[in-house]
Amino acid sequence: MNVFDRRYEMMPRAELEQLQLERLQALLVRLKRNVRRAREKIGDTRVESLADLARLPFTTPEDMVDSFPYGMFALPMREIIRLHTTVGPQGKPLVIGHTRNDLAQWGRLVARQLVAIGVTANDVVQMCFGGGVYGAAGYLFGAQVIEASVIAEDSAHVDYQIATLQNFQPTVLITTPGNALDLMQVMEQRRLDPQSLHIRTVLLSRPVDHETRERLAAGLFARVQCNFGLGEILNPGLCVECSAGHFHVHEDHFLAEVQDGELVLTTLCREALPLLRYRTRVRCELTREKCSCGRSGARIVPGERLDGRLRVNETPLYEGQIAGVLARTKAAGQPFTFTVSERRIVVSVEISDDLFADAVGLIEELTREIESEFLARLGIEADVRFISPRSRAGVDTELDADSKTED
Repeated sequence: MNVFDRRYEMMPRAELEQLQLERLQALLVRLKRNVRRAREKIGDTRVESLADLARLPFTTPEDMVDSFPYGMFALPMREIIRLHTTVGPQGKPLVIGHTRNDLAQWGRLVARQLVAIGVTANDVVQMCFGGGVYGAAGYLFGAQVIEASVIAEDSAHVDYQIATLQNFQPTVLITTPGNALDLMQVMEQRRLDPQSLHIRTVLLSRPVDHETRERLAAGLFARVQCNFGLGEILNPGLCVECSAGHFHVHEDHFLAEVQDGELVLTTLCREALPLLRYRTRVRCELTREKCSCGRSGARIVPGERLDGRLRVNETPLYEGQIAGVLARTKAAGQPFTFTVSERRIVVSVEISDDLFADAVGLIEELTREIESEFLARLGIEADVRFISPRSRAGVDTELDADSKTED
């Protein structure tokens, strides 16, 4: 059985709950003393048992937006040695801070995850996240704890990635689902035998459906594991996928509950940015039934987002961000619809009849302008299309950059 920290990962439930209570009480003291917003919301509420958790207030993503950038930090900036940002409501940035001790804890939590999938000091780990430095940093910390060798490459260059796989012979690949699929497809196109590589395990940055997991396992000839994390809490390092295929929350660090179908988490040990009963906006099922792997942490089954967050080419996206991009162009204020796929977004913008009359120059200019804004501001490729108001009346009228006349 692959367990990094047996004392805490397999702690008897009664001992774990006592530890959670003690850490929760210490957390409340720190919040009341150091965070004004929390002090005002908690008031005189006391916690004598975990049953009292329900009496405590929630923290929401909107609270974090309102406190941007450092209003919820529990320590002065001189003690914060690393800052990350993640995407909040409607694409607004949330700032996450870490102390030196937070980073040390992060490394040990990710080490639990890596050891659970069989990574040892003898492994060579290749990480491919492109611009996703936040997740890559966590895996780097975890690999350093267990003294595995690490190669970090830009996933945008699949050719170089394949060469690295062939030359350096990594045994573990940590990457995004999109990059793993790209890698598999290129290998299939070039008739490269995946068995000629040394990859034993692929760890994906987020959960995928069973069909995708099986396809990747066959195409890369490796065992495929998944991560589930949240940028506001910890990603990776929130939980571990065990040998039985269950996500176990590290409950000595994160107190998990489900309220109205939504995953709610409390950070019990984080110093820089402690969060009390944070509403994650993720649908979730939770059970504390005994698992065959022996871990005592709660088992969760994460589901869909509850806040309308989409994903395009591994980038989080909200509808408000689309409107925000259009507002910076000559299409500002025009009605629009959109569809999203794994790799790109198709935006259909309605333009008025008087603008439609000058279609040739207008469409080319607007297309370049809008697509450029999507790429520059969101890092997303957009396919922009224009429709006439008459299409709402049953006339199928659409223009694109190659159109020369109006239908």
